[in-house]
Amino acid sequence: MNSCDIYKVSLGINSYKIFIGKDIHKSITNYISYYKNYSRTVVISDKNILEKNPSLFNKYLKKQIKFDQIFLPQGEKIKSFKYLELIIEKILKLEVDRDTLLICIGGGVLGDLVGLASSLILRGLDFVQVPSTLLAQVDSSVGGKTGINSKYGKNLIGSFKQPKSVIISTDILKTLSKRDINAGYAEILKYSFISDKKFFNWLVDNGKKVISLHSESCVYAIKKSCFIKSKIVSIDEKEKGMRELLNFGHTFGHAIEAITGYKEKLKHGEAIFIGMYLALKFSAFLKICKKEVLEKYTSHLKNLKINYKLSDYNIRISQERFLRHMRFDKKVKNNKIKLILIKDIGSPVRLFLENEKLLSNFLKNELK
Repeated sequence: MNSCDIYKVSLGINSYKIFIGKDIHKSITNYISYYKNYSRTVVISDKNILEKNPSLFNKYLKKQIKFDQIFLPQGEKIKSFKYLELIIEKILKLEVDRDTLLICIGGGVLGDLVGLASSLILRGLDFVQVPSTLLAQVDSSVGGKTGINSKYGKNLIGSFKQPKSVIISTDILKTLSKRDINAGYAEILKYSFISDKKFFNWLVDNGKKVISLHSESCVYAIKKSCFIKSKIVSIDEKEKGMRELLNFGHTFGHAIEAITGYKEKLKHGEAIFIGMYLALKFSAFLKICKKEVLEKYTSHLKNLKINYKLSDYNIRISQERFLRHMRFDKKVKNNKIKLILIKDIGSPVRLFLENEKLLSNFLKNELK
């Protein structure tokens, strides 16, 4: 077994381990507890993974295990009822039983879809996450959130279904585009703002190395992100309190994604960069944080040459449309929009918006 770091997400009978290391995707079964107890294995991945990592399937996986294989297209479009039905029917056609294991090798979109399917087929099949993008490795593969999108908003249909293990192999990242790597960095930066000022300072010094996939720096950023998220999820699995902090930037970001139709024009991480910028700007607007906090955020992203404004992506949204989509966010409670704002780096604040006109005025000025 290759050397790797191990973190545990402590959730009683739903507890599992996160394995982080180099090249560990080449020996997947070593990181799946009681693998021999499964009657069969179904590997689900996207066509892009097959094209960029043919040896993963043909040289490594097929030497270790016998499995059925399902491929789906890449992109946010598969987070839909159409593809949920498609994948469920494909799996059922294989005549699976309740001792079947699903292994998802892909990005966050595929992981969300496979996770939801695993919670529905035969009322629950075990599944393992092998995230292939930086964003999925540091965020969506950990925590058990599954879901598909609705015309009313992102991830509004889903369930909590924890994986049996998460296998994070950093070498897979070498096949990613620069844009995909940058998009993944959004979630890494998020963790520093909601939890750890020292981590932010480290990113200021090492962010360029991370997005350049410098081995040690990239592994450290992934480990730190997984540690922060696993700690939060262990305390609050079903997002009743502390886990809401993970939504920093997401209420704004999800609204932007819904408005733009979940298209390739804007990746999830790019929407979160914009969302965090707006959340920080709104924090300063409400005098919750000093403008210097916002300036540190923008200065860091400028240094990394990462875009963080709507205008950078040639996106224009009216304040009315923006607010309408924010009201459909799953964090709305009693018709009040809940936002995660920032008091200082590492010090988040949960805010129920009592006066929506404040947000309306902010957006009216910001979206000119």
